[in-house]
Amino acid sequence: MLDFAAVRVGFVTQLLWDRYGPFWLRLVRDAGAEGLLPMPDAVRTVLAEPRVAAVAPLTFRLAAAQAVALAAAGADALLVPDLNGAEKATSEQLARGGGLDPWIADFPTALRDALAGLPALVPVPVELGDEIDRSAVTALQNLLHDAHAVRRIWGRRRAEARPPRRATPAWSAPAGARRTVGLVGQPWLLNDALAGRATAATEHVVSQHRLDPELLRAEARRLGEPLLPTDAETLGAARLFGRRGGVSEIRMVADRASAADAWLANRVRGLVRKPFQVRFLDDVLAGADAVDIVLVAPVD
Repeated sequence: MLDFAAVRVGFVTQLLWDRYGPFWLRLVRDAGAEGLLPMPDAVRTVLAEPRVAAVAPLTFRLAAAQAVALAAAGADALLVPDLNGAEKATSEQLARGGGLDPWIADFPTALRDALAGLPALVPVPVELGDEIDRSAVTALQNLLHDAHAVRRIWGRRRAEARPPRRATPAWSAPAGARRTVGLVGQPWLLNDALAGRATAATEHVVSQHRLDPELLRAEARRLGEPLLPTDAETLGAARLFGRRGGVSEIRMVADRASAADAWLANRVRGLVRKPFQVRFLDDVLAGADAVDIVLVAPVD
């Protein structure tokens, strides 16, 4: 059995870190482990390795590079996000959109299958809330192997397992803005830096990543389709922007290498009646360092 005080837990922070990561980092450190965060220079170094370079789309290649860099830094285990609750996904959800992409449908398994020799992977849900108890207890047990310590630590931290609060976006364009653009995309593709690069200085942007994910998923449920949660967020945002009178155009950031993104773009195009444009990630990032722009800096 591992001496948990000596365990080094690495965190793959590339995907939806803001939703779950800071809480899990505090939890692991509270349990006495060392939390390792991926360093940008180390990620850049391993991006050129053939087994990492073979991963597509780009955001998952960056996540794979993080995992390899953390392993090289001596992590004993890697805490990784389960983007869509793989165990709960239905066969109908897995038959369309992101469900057909193993990196989206079951990221921990896809990572393990693509990169031999990684430390033990500890999948955790990206959503915090009332249903996290079982997942948290299981993850802590996999790390500590001590039921008493698990109960003690989880009892102390359980009340903190709540989704981050999101400020209401400014829907009204400020003076001087030419128009309001509703920005959508896979939730791991959107952050403040990317939103700024995908829109013009004269445009007022309301980005999907600034909206409550549950609100967007509820919007998508009105479509009556079996969607993975992350697909539902994108389509829900498009539907919401389509109904907002002040939004002039809907714009989507998509990865050119992703069949799931192409599927979403086609669904959005058929769903909305406003001008719709797709901006590919490589074009948005032209002249920029992807690690600096796409790789969101974690909260330490």
